[in-house]
Amino acid sequence: MVDIMYYISAIGIDVSSNDVSTNPKVNEKIDYEIKRKLSKIGVKAVLTNVTGDDIVITSFVPENLIEETNKIIIDILKKHAEGFDDLNGISENPEDAGEGVSYAIAKAGSKYGDALIVSFDTYGGEDIVNEMALFVEEIGKKFGYDASSSVSNKPKKIHGVGYVGVSTDDPVVVITFEELKELPKLAGMIFGGLLGFDGAYFVRRGTPTNILPPGVIYTMSAFLNGNVIDLYEGIRRRFNIID
Repeated sequence: MVDIMYYISAIGIDVSSNDVSTNPKVNEKIDYEIKRKLSKIGVKAVLTNVTGDDIVITSFVPENLIEETNKIIIDILKKHAEGFDDLNGISENPEDAGEGVSYAIAKAGSKYGDALIVSFDTYGGEDIVNEMALFVEEIGKKFGYDASSSVSNKPKKIHGVGYVGVSTDDPVVVITFEELKELPKLAGMIFGGLLGFDGAYFVRRGTPTNILPPGVIYTMSAFLNGNVIDLYEGIRRRFNIID
């Protein structure tokens, strides 16, 4: 019997009607429908990050269901979207692909699909946000984790859906791990490393882009056996950050 390889995939997208925040009611509908529909095919999926006007759908998915899972997610997003710029950026032809969905996928490290998801939203910080995402990805790889970011210097393929262009500017990073005890170390390294970037702000899940532009906000979520933990409070307490 051949073992099935499992992956953690993250789809980051702006479906908002404005440039700074999301609609909580829309998020609830998307989250509910994604959980309901994907559970029917044996996939654990949930809305993990809400960062400015971007949301991230994260899935723990077997290799043979990646394409079907992505198609279902995009269809649900089209159904509930208030803004379609990112959805309209998807193309079957890489040459025609525009600014659109941020997509990252990494091999699952545990039987529970435990992963760390970092999502960015920028307001005037487009020239630095990709560097931040690549820095986070590199932290994961340097310490032996499987890591993937949506940043690419060529049109990126979203399995089962199409392509998005290199101008996509609100990246997402996935880092998978085997043991739960690895999460605090990994999250701490990412938080500490991003302090070195001017204009980067670590925020709670669901925070609007209420910074002094130009700048970038980011959220960190733990995806643990299909459950979601916003890591903001844990990191704030661990490092004695005054809120």
